[in-house]
Amino acid sequence: MAYDRFLANGKPETSFSAKPGETLRLRIIDGSATTYFHLEFAGGPMNIVAADGLDVQPVKENRFLIGVAETYDVLVQIPASGAYEFRATAHDCSGYASVWIGSGERHPAPELPKPNLYHTMGHFNLKQVFSLTPAGTMGMPDREVEAGKFDQPGMMGMGSMDMGGMPGMESMDHGADPAKMKMERMDHTSSTGAGDMSHDAAMPMEHRASPTQGMDHGDHSMPIPSQASRIGKKYGADFGFLAADVSASKNLAVDGVDPSRPWPPYAKLRAIKPTAFSKEKPVREIRLTLDGDMERYVWFLNNKPLSESDSIRIREGEVARFIMINRTMMHHPMHLHGHFFRVINGQGDYAPLKHTVNVAPMSTTVIEFDANEFGDWFFHCHLLYHMKNGMARVVHYEGFTLDPQLAAVRPKLYKDSWYFWGQADVLSNMTEGFLMLSNTRNILTAEWEVGWQEVDDTEWEGIFTYDRYINRFFTIFAGADLLGEGDEHDDTRGVFGFRYLLPLNLESRVWIDTDGGGRFNLGKSFELTPRLALLGEAEYDTHDKWEGSAGLSYMVHKYFSLVGQWHSEYGFGGGLQIRL
Repeated sequence: MAYDRFLANGKPETSFSAKPGETLRLRIIDGSATTYFHLEFAGGPMNIVAADGLDVQPVKENRFLIGVAETYDVLVQIPASGAYEFRATAHDCSGYASVWIGSGERHPAPELPKPNLYHTMGHFNLKQVFSLTPAGTMGMPDREVEAGKFDQPGMMGMGSMDMGGMPGMESMDHGADPAKMKMERMDHTSSTGAGDMSHDAAMPMEHRASPTQGMDHGDHSMPIPSQASRIGKKYGADFGFLAADVSASKNLAVDGVDPSRPWPPYAKLRAIKPTAFSKEKPVREIRLTLDGDMERYVWFLNNKPLSESDSIRIREGEVARFIMINRTMMHHPMHLHGHFFRVINGQGDYAPLKHTVNVAPMSTTVIEFDANEFGDWFFHCHLLYHMKNGMARVVHYEGFTLDPQLAAVRPKLYKDSWYFWGQADVLSNMTEGFLMLSNTRNILTAEWEVGWQEVDDTEWEGIFTYDRYINRFFTIFAGADLLGEGDEHDDTRGVFGFRYLLPLNLESRVWIDTDGGGRFNLGKSFELTPRLALLGEAEYDTHDKWEGSAGLSYMVHKYFSLVGQWHSEYGFGGGLQIRL
């Protein structure tokens, strides 16, 4: 999501007075809807003394990542003179908020390198590239998840990934026998002895050097950042080639691998006193995969949205252990209402207590909590749009009965909302477009194509389909194809087929029809700049043979673009593309 501004206490920039040598305690709360921030103080390291409101043993960090809804208390010491910047930089480096502490000459925090989004820390193999499922492409298919292959904290997908570069991954025992790890899916949880599975033992963590160690925070020659650089939508105003692609920038670093772009400091967080539970308590282990689709923006736990799900059932008096396996390329701040949970981070009995924890892309995070708050509690990703679009569950204590007044409105929680949108290209040689009505898995579509240039009479086609969404790659559909010329309706065919996303983001559609024929489509859109896109489509129909188009689209406003296009049947034309 692109934002105009990032704010600290409601302002892009604010100031606090402080005396040289004074130590301040800052409570940092990520109250944004969807933005993670890298935090840094220009005056020196931050001493973390609390996480999510609970004290931890002090640990110094020069820069770290805070997730949505997380809280950190840090101590900072003001240097001898000047105003020093505490900066919160959006995770994608699209903008930042500043808090200036002290008075006098300003000392800004250093700039962050932009994320290298295409560096996979390894390489894809052909099996992954041509996998039929998104999870298979990520190297984390269901069968391996169910076998317990990714149950250990920090374990990552992409089997060929170089995990040696990941902080804390060097000494992990990746050879644990998954068959020995008793596990049930969310709908079939079981209670086991507390000693059956020791996640802590598998995670000795190495305390690495601070990400900005050696930086001269007092370099007065560093330019003070301009106000324009705070604008969150600055990428949309850059018209350079591939400017929309952050990874085309020169100064890049890999998230979580390069120390200049660290992840949250969980490996170093250590509770003040032991947080371990009694070995006598039964343990219920619940495996949860975090899945989603960036294109349609639907998000799942165990491949189901909230609207399709059952509750996560636990029992009062036991220890509930959630093993969260992230099979997406996004960070997810998972938040549990009503409880603090232990984050299994290699600190043994001193694992820190938190209410929100980041689950990094392609990795596993394990939490556990004492089931001592009888009731129903919401568990969800704290990215607003992820929560709204399905990445959530109700944690239900067995035996709890909901108040009748609440039970009457509970169905609203599971409502699967419908959304409507459309697009129309109105050109000098033809018009084409679609209207779509959709919820999470059901899609109703009306498409049209009408052409009048270089043909004897106006030709038209209308396609009406119902699609059932299976996953990000695969959708099946059925519908009708209507064709005609001028005022005449020539034919109506029933069609049955599927849509499939091919490698390189090629969108394909295949159908057979009730006249014994078939059709195959390929389409691709490629953004050359934030506003200029190259469009192409090819189609083979057993009745009408080949058809194709190619063109350019220039976005003038979010609701319309200028389009120039060549079509194999209707020649060259230009006009407007209107979006609803």
